[in-house]
Formats: sequence, C-alpha cells, structure tokens
Amino acid sequence: MPSQARTNLDSRLNDVDQLLNAHTAITKFRNAKAAAQRLPGDLTQAANVFTALVTDPGRGKPKEVDAINRAAYVLLTSHLQGFVDDLHREVGLLIVGHDATDPNAVVKMLGNNRSNPHVNVIDKMFASLGIYDVMDQLSWRNCTNATVKKRLTTALETRNKIAHGRRERITKANVIQLKGFVVHFADALDAEICQKSQARIGRAPW
Repeated sequence: MPSQARTNLDSRLNDVDQLLNAHTAITKFRNAKAAAQRLPGDLTQAANVFTALVTDPGRGKPKEVDAINRAAYVLLTSHLQGFVDDLHREVGLLIVGHDATDPNAVVKMLGNNRSNPHVNVIDKMFASLGIYDVMDQLSWRNCTNATVKKRLTTALETRNKIAHGRRERITKANVIQLKGFVVHFADALDAEICQKSQARIGRAPW
C-alpha cells in the first residue's frame, strides 16, 4: 500500500498526460493542414487529411511543440518536488505526533523551504525526522543508485535552466523518459521511507 503522497502524485501526473496529448493533437492538426493544402481541386485525395488526423504523428517540429515539451518537463520536476514535500509531511506528522503543540508547524520547519529536491536536500529533509541516508538505497531494474542520483541532478539542473530563460531542447521522448523516472523514483522513495520509518513510529506508516 503506498503513501497518500504517492497516490496524490498519480493524480498530478494527469496534468503531464494532458500536455502530451496536446503535443499529439497539435502535430496531427499541422500534418492534416499540410495535407489539405496539397489536395487537388477534385478532392480525390481527401483521405490523406483524415489519415493525418488519426495517425500517431511521431515527433513534431520544434516550433510547434517545443514550448509544450518544456512546460511538461518543468511540470514533472515540480510534481516530483511536491511529492517529496508531501511524503516528508505525511511521515513527519506521524513521527512528531502529539509531542508538539503544533505538529504541522514543526514538520514545516523541518521541511524543504522551497529548495529543489536535490540528493542532499532530500537526505537532510528526512534526516531531520531521524530517517537517515534514504538516497543511498534507491535503485531499480537497470538503474543503479549512482544513476538515480545522476538522473535526478540532471533533471533538476535542466529545470532550472528552463525556468531562468534558457531555451533547452526538450523533445517529447525526453518528457516521457522523465515521467517514467519520476514514477520509479517515487515508488522507490516511498518504499524506502516506509521501511526506515517503522522503527521511529513503531508500525508501518501506510
């Protein structure tokens, strides 16, 4: 059973799917428009227009979909940060419990404070709750721990470049790959926090 933070992430990722669908729709429309402009006067090749509207267009031209790809990339990293923050709050409230007059305020004080969720930031966040070295154990099939850390760092650095006006070349494939990474990363971190927090809570947190 996943945490509520992990469940919420799935809902947030629907936003990214909408952007990917928009990418496909725009490219299909452009292809159909081009096909329509090539039609002879008798419309004998009108089927080409309809084919363009229903066929997977593959990669779009950068000028048509580049902004959508960049937006989806930044949104994915934002949702990843939101997941990490939510997970920290969820397990933090269980650990702090009734020991504080205002548990929410205490957990917020121990949280991220708007920093990008780099490897050291995530480690510090959960270490503040007595859950240590969480980033050193994350891996999955065909993705070693070193690769996990490297891919996270690269994604966040790319996000910052885009957010500060750099026109990074982002393709639809980049977005799909990052989405897959976010899902695997969230699953791995969720499981790691569940396992490591049991000693602090006295039971499985979720």
